[in-house]
Amino acid sequence: MSEADDLQNLAQQLLRRPFDAGLRARYAAALMATGDEDAALEQAELLCEQPGHEGAGHALAARVLRARGDTPGALGRYRRAQRLPGFAADATLDALLASAAGSPTPSPGRLVAIEGGRGAPNVRSIRQVEEEKVRFSSIVGMDALKKTIRLKIIEPYLNPGLFARFRLSGGGGILLYGPPGCGKTMLARAVANECDVGFLAVGIADVLTLWLGESERNLAGLFDKARAQAPCVLFFDELDALAYARSKSTTASTRTIVNEFLTQLDGIGRENRGVLVLAATNMPWDVDGAMKRPGRFSRQIFVPPPDAEAREAMLSAKLAGVPLEGTVALGEVARRSEHFSGADIDGLIELAKERALEDALSGQERGLRMDDFDAGLERMQPSTLDWLRTVRNVVKYAGDDGTYKDVEQYLRRSKLL
Repeated sequence: MSEADDLQNLAQQLLRRPFDAGLRARYAAALMATGDEDAALEQAELLCEQPGHEGAGHALAARVLRARGDTPGALGRYRRAQRLPGFAADATLDALLASAAGSPTPSPGRLVAIEGGRGAPNVRSIRQVEEEKVRFSSIVGMDALKKTIRLKIIEPYLNPGLFARFRLSGGGGILLYGPPGCGKTMLARAVANECDVGFLAVGIADVLTLWLGESERNLAGLFDKARAQAPCVLFFDELDALAYARSKSTTASTRTIVNEFLTQLDGIGRENRGVLVLAATNMPWDVDGAMKRPGRFSRQIFVPPPDAEAREAMLSAKLAGVPLEGTVALGEVARRSEHFSGADIDGLIELAKERALEDALSGQERGLRMDDFDAGLERMQPSTLDWLRTVRNVVKYAGDDGTYKDVEQYLRRSKLL
């Protein structure tokens, strides 16, 4: 019997016995043998939906992705399969997983202060062991925010059985919003690494084009790619540009893009299970209201400017390897940089470095001093203030629906409201 005949025979048997998991797996293997990996992956996705065989389905999808050369995607699916019913080990994927786990990675970041010895100038330097991937341990401060994200996003992936008992599952949409430069994109990458799944980042240029209908096709293609690599995080930056409120828009193209986005989020015709859609925006009030209903971006998390403790930790980390002269009171700098974003902290350090370099170029080489930071603080204003003033008006006139409750609490604590 030829390969084509064998494939046709299996397809006919599957029509009569659509819930035979073993038969579906053999059919997928036959499709792979003919090189039709897309069809094989579709069979694997169907198997993932059969109760009691989810593990077998994800393991099968992992084998298809490995054959495609998508090793990260294959390992992500195989790790997920190990936690689900119906899983059967695959020697090749086990070896691949062990090889990935045994790859040398740098140790977690550590700050080490080195004091000058006897007779040496009073110069202190700080060095840091860099981490290969951004994880929550890499992000200073934001403890309450990280706790919220862990409960709402990460744990459903890591403990699917526990959350299934409460009728909750991983997936869905989360909208991160707040002033620019406060780490929304970094948090999204950290979520993907904490979940140990793939991360697909989407920018405006990846979707929008000048050609009629092409933007919608691009958007659908990105969701299809994410579904094929599930479990994974699909991250949209600047969501307000892709899902601008239709009530405010004056162009038909904006409406059709938002309609397509809503269709993809609802998973019409395709299953979004295992795809966590994360998005970030500086202007949540410009995002179409339909995007925020349950089942879409129903969970919205405010990412505020870092607090004083986080700012001090940022200063310590960002001054790694930079010579400091005399007493540099980082705690005092952090206290005086209220409402500074992470990007503002970078800017403050750059100003201090430039001042020290001016002296070095004139023949007086030295490390950074406290007066360099004093001068920088006098020149800088927090870039978040414009956003906070805007959102203050939004909070005042948004009503009592609780949409911006977290922002209101932040403004009250900061005495800006």
